[in-house]
Order: sequence, then structure tokens, then C-alpha cells
Amino acid sequence: MSTMKELSVSEEPTMTKESQANSSSIDRVLTILEEISNHSDGISLAELVKNTEIPKTTAFRVLETLKERQYVSLDHLTERYNLDLKSLELGIKGLMNVNLVEVSIPYLKTLSSSTFETCFLGVYNSGHVVYLYKSEGTLSIQTSAKLGARLPAYCTGIGKALLAFQPLEEIDAVLDKPLTKYTEKTVIDRMKLYEVLADIRIKGFSLDNEENEEGLTCVARPIFNYTGNVIGAISVAGPTHRMVSKIDRVNEELAHVCLLISRRLGYIEPTSTK
Repeated sequence: MSTMKELSVSEEPTMTKESQANSSSIDRVLTILEEISNHSDGISLAELVKNTEIPKTTAFRVLETLKERQYVSLDHLTERYNLDLKSLELGIKGLMNVNLVEVSIPYLKTLSSSTFETCFLGVYNSGHVVYLYKSEGTLSIQTSAKLGARLPAYCTGIGKALLAFQPLEEIDAVLDKPLTKYTEKTVIDRMKLYEVLADIRIKGFSLDNEENEEGLTCVARPIFNYTGNVIGAISVAGPTHRMVSKIDRVNEELAHVCLLISRRLGYIEPTSTK
């Protein structure tokens, strides 16, 4: 018996100094990538060092390697780092929505062409919307909703379209947290938000009337899969002065596109009972 105990103890794996150093290096890389992902407008080296407490020389060395491998990019005008293509590819694959993106792309291109406005595809992730694809219209738009951006669900068009169909426990968890007022029109009253989400479930679409960015209006609708669950959402966004006059027509086109994508993913509309 004692021999077995001694054997089990002696065979217990221990980390060498080399393995501990490698683990620490991996931890720093992941910390840097996670911090960059939290800033849709990018982050400077100084801000990154301050937020992560990683030594400046170490952070710079990691960033240079990530930049060479196309996991991050540096805007030389603003000196801010953003996630690059490789990180976005991993994120999309990690979210297991590759099929959703592939199916949606041609429909998004058609929608942006017919509405002349920019269309976005996003998925839900822990109280936020992550933007997986963008199809630009012929008319220009300025927005922080860039490819790979992660924005709050409660004050964005796609975000609300996704949040409305989450389990009540998830909605409670999101609305129980401190809510930031990004513009004068951002709704942060929790009871009002519960009403807004209930209305979205009934009507099937959400509106963002300058709630996340001033001067920007968008309409969004969910995408359903073969189980009837919401797995993504699409929005059409544009300057308020352009969207106001055509919001109803755009919403109709959006409804048609979202239904077609949902059907491609195996969704069957529930039969109405009279």
C-alpha cells in the first residue's frame, strides 16, 4: 500500500520552470488579444499597458509578433491596435457560425444593393452583439459597428433583436448590470427595456433610433435555425435623415431576407391557428 502511495505521489505531474514561463507567455498573449477585442475603436500601446499591467517592452514584443502573424493590425495614423483577419477568423469559427455567415453573405449583398445602405450580420455573446459580416451600401455611413466589434445588446438594433429571444434568466442578468447611456436617446430604464424586448418578440423586429450613436438609425430582425432558435440577426443601418423616410420599405425587404436565410438553415414557420 505504501509503495502505491509513494508511486502515485512521485508520478504527480509538476511544472518545470520552462513550462511555467511558456504558460505565462501564453497568458500574456491571450490577455492582450482580449483587451484589444474590448475596444471597437482600437487601443494604444500606452492604454494596453495600463489596462493589462504588462510591461511595455513585453507588450510591444507580443504585439509585433501578433502583427506579423496578422492577428492584430496597427493604424499608423491613430497609433491604435485592432484585431486583424486571423483573430476574426478564429472568433467566427469559435462561435460555430461559419454556416450562418456563408449562407447570409449573398443575401446581405443583395439587401445592401437594394436599400443603398450598409447591412450587418451579428450574433449574441454574453450581453453583447458581435458583428461577423458587413455589406456596404452605395451610400456612405460612419459607425463604430465594425467587423469583429463587440457592442452592448441593450442599445443596438441587432443586439435588441437577439436579446429579446434569449431566456428570461439571460435577459435578467444583462439588465441587472449597470447600463451606460451612450446618447440622449439610450434607454437605461430596466422596466422600459423589458417592455421594448417584449414588443420586439411580438412584432419580430427592433429599431435603434440613435440609441448607440447619434445620427444613426437602424432596423434589425432575427434569423432562426432548424430548431426554431435565434442564432443571429441582420440590420440595415444609415443616417437618420435618410432612414426615416424609407424605414417601412427597408423593414419589409429585411423581413423577406431574414426569412429566406432562416429557411436555408432549416427553419419552418409555425402554422397559424385561427
